[in-house]
Amino acid sequence: MARPDAPPDRRDLLAHDIRAAVSDVIGGLRLIDPDDLSEVNREQLGRIHVASELLARLVEEMLLDAPAEQAEVGVLNLRRFLDDELRRWHGAGRPTGTRVMLDRTPEVPEVVRLDGLHLRRVVANLMGNALRHAPGGRVVLGAEVHADGTLSLCVSDDGPGFPDDLLPLLFRPATRGSRSAPGTGMGLHIASAHAEGLGGKLSASNLPSGGARVTMTVPERVWKPQPEEDGAPNLTGWRVLVADDSGTNQALLRAMLARLGAECEVAGDGIEALNWLSRERFDLALVDLEMPRLGGMDVIRSEKLRQARGVAPPMVMIAMTAYVLSDNREAILEAGADGILGKPIPGLEVFGRTLKAWLEDAPDPEAWKPELAPPFSAALLAELMSTAGAKDGAALIARLQADLGGVAHALGQAAGEDDLPAIRAQSHVLMSLAGTIGALPTEEAARRVNRLAHEGDAGAVRIAARTCLGRLEELREMLADLD
Repeated sequence: MARPDAPPDRRDLLAHDIRAAVSDVIGGLRLIDPDDLSEVNREQLGRIHVASELLARLVEEMLLDAPAEQAEVGVLNLRRFLDDELRRWHGAGRPTGTRVMLDRTPEVPEVVRLDGLHLRRVVANLMGNALRHAPGGRVVLGAEVHADGTLSLCVSDDGPGFPDDLLPLLFRPATRGSRSAPGTGMGLHIASAHAEGLGGKLSASNLPSGGARVTMTVPERVWKPQPEEDGAPNLTGWRVLVADDSGTNQALLRAMLARLGAECEVAGDGIEALNWLSRERFDLALVDLEMPRLGGMDVIRSEKLRQARGVAPPMVMIAMTAYVLSDNREAILEAGADGILGKPIPGLEVFGRTLKAWLEDAPDPEAWKPELAPPFSAALLAELMSTAGAKDGAALIARLQADLGGVAHALGQAAGEDDLPAIRAQSHVLMSLAGTIGALPTEEAARRVNRLAHEGDAGAVRIAARTCLGRLEELREMLADLD
């Protein structure tokens, strides 16, 4: 065992730097306003977003001590997964003029008990192979459940198809083709290995109409989430974030949540937990209080502050700790935790019913809408005024009011004259001003005006501008009451 004062291991330092770099990439992408981009560039941005999330997960798997094949199989939202893949590969096909489509039958379940990384690697290799061989054509990602319960995912293209003599050899490594029909290289071999890791298998065929199809089939006993057992509740459809630096606890909680039917993501420390919470939605977070880099109390405080400001939907935050004493309990609840889960973790039935009770008492996140948030964030404005100091706080409000008044006048004049460039400029300024004080209704209204102005629909801009000016007037009245 390393001494407490021993210098950090080089591998730990490298892991930290890699995670930090990936987080910076994802954070930088989130700062890009898609409304300022053309349709083509928005599409490519969406593709990069999906790829960056995959990169983050691949990095985490690479940095785990346990080999990938020993990882616990979790619950995956298959419909969301397929939508993400369509977005990713639609952008990848645009440079060559290749149309990428999704063909998903209604029987395809929302959640499956499959490892998302293995599945994503299968799809990545099949889609990449199809796009290379069908430039300018059509590639279809399909999903279907058959009468016997078998789940199949397939990728079809209208390219030249596979040479008949290579069909039996496709899933062997580095199969060489002819000049007119390239071989398979390692892609299909790698995809086959990941399919087997999922408990499925790959097959390939040429289509009568031309082109090829590669299909992965997974038996129902493998992909279907297990029914309730031992009185444990069914949490299918719920999404949980587990934040814990213990690999043992991560594996235990992931396995238990999978048996309950819940979808799960894992963070190894507080910073990683906040990264997850900032980029994706969850129904519940289980947060260990003793984590490196950033403790669980700070994670809970930070997320609850975002919710209070209206910039994040309501979500249940549960603290996990072995020290459930009365003094600790009071401090934990004051930090914003909705409940406390003591360690060691209880058995499956008690654990499941405890989570279900918390989830059923939670506010409906679907009812959260940015435009329904308070006119501005009192907490954020208080922070700004505290930073400015008592002497300059009033001056800050006065400058903000003057800037908002100037935008209101200029935007109203531009909207009356259908001056789209001026509307784009003023709505962009308003987005920035509103964002400074967490004025989400005004910010969202300005964002919509900006987007419509970029699209050039003058009639829609006029309607949206009236709504935006109404939100702005409401904001200015609220700020005036602070004087």
